[in-house]
Amino acid sequence: MSKFKQIILDNQNLIKNIDTIKRDYTFYIDLLKLNKIVSFVWPRRVWKTFLMIDFVKELIRTNIIYLDQIVFIDFSLYTNEIVDSQEILLDFKEIYPNKEPFFIFDEVQDITNFKELVLSLYNQWYKIFLSWSNSKLLSSELSTHFWGRVFEYKILPLTYKEVLRFKKIEYKKDYSTIELASINNIISEMLEFWTFPEILLSTNNLFKIDNLKTYLDILVYKDLIERYKIENEVSLKYILKSITSSFTKNVNINKIYNELKSLNIKIWKTTLYEYYEYIKNVFYTYELENYYNQKSFKKAFLYNIWFNKILWNKQNLWQSFENIIFIELLKKYNKVYFKKNWTEIDFYIPEINTNIQVCYELNIENYKREISAFWNNNEKNILVYFLKDMKIDKNDNFELMNFSEFISFIDIFI
Repeated sequence: MSKFKQIILDNQNLIKNIDTIKRDYTFYIDLLKLNKIVSFVWPRRVWKTFLMIDFVKELIRTNIIYLDQIVFIDFSLYTNEIVDSQEILLDFKEIYPNKEPFFIFDEVQDITNFKELVLSLYNQWYKIFLSWSNSKLLSSELSTHFWGRVFEYKILPLTYKEVLRFKKIEYKKDYSTIELASINNIISEMLEFWTFPEILLSTNNLFKIDNLKTYLDILVYKDLIERYKIENEVSLKYILKSITSSFTKNVNINKIYNELKSLNIKIWKTTLYEYYEYIKNVFYTYELENYYNQKSFKKAFLYNIWFNKILWNKQNLWQSFENIIFIELLKKYNKVYFKKNWTEIDFYIPEINTNIQVCYELNIENYKREISAFWNNNEKNILVYFLKDMKIDKNDNFELMNFSEFISFIDIFI
């Protein structure tokens, strides 16, 4: 039996029997009509392969495709080899002579001729799902290779609703006092350990910590140093630490450059800017633009807030809570901004004309400061909190929402 026959059969059986955990992503059936290559873009450890398989199982369940059409190949088994697309096709046709294959290629960058292989199948109008490693191939590079032929699914860490599903807890807007205590414990866990699937599924905190440290090591050494051949490791780690310490705040590369200079660490400023672009490329940080001036300074949010705790040995719950809100918004809306002119608002969503202020612990001392940014009555204004002083009441000029209420509100507008 040729090498691909058994792999095709084994992986069809795997897809049939594997239990995936449903995420809040929808597969767009129109992509099949458009003959787009579907690629999956992600930070590390968001289980992109599971999402690919989940999509495939949904297509099978709805009879759009059939299990015996699936050709699922993990190309990490063929690192640095040349793989012939016709050999895969012939092996498939020997098993299923009257079927049209549906290709799922994992770690496609590992083979030498991945571009030629994918284009050969695409030009024959076959359906293709792709995933790859950020340490070897970036989303922008893939788009260059397959210009105009690719649709990207950007996969983020788990949202609040997905976390509850992982924890087997019903999602709803209102909870009893006892239920709310349990929900707040889950949100606290999100704030401490973030929302990557295998971390949340573990009940062992030491395992979680070790795993998160491993994530960071892989990102630094494989995705950055090895991929970009970075020689100035000291400067790279310094900029990473600086960005991480001030996440949700202004990114100031000039300031970081001057700090390095004062420490007698030599690096060109242009090189430091290049490092920052690399850091964004590998899904370490996301830049948020000012709605009023998109060329002015930007705020940095982390795809993994726990890196702040690793690099600084401390946790800022205020910033972590704001970062969690940001990920929720980024998943649900096309455009997310902050606003800054004479006042500053944490988030603005043009689609629903809504301003959002975020406060981890709302009390009498900070209440006036938080609401002072709300000045435009023609826009919807929301103040989101995790903890609140019981003395604070709702106000007609804006809506006061706890985290669960806020998630229910934004779900209405999806």
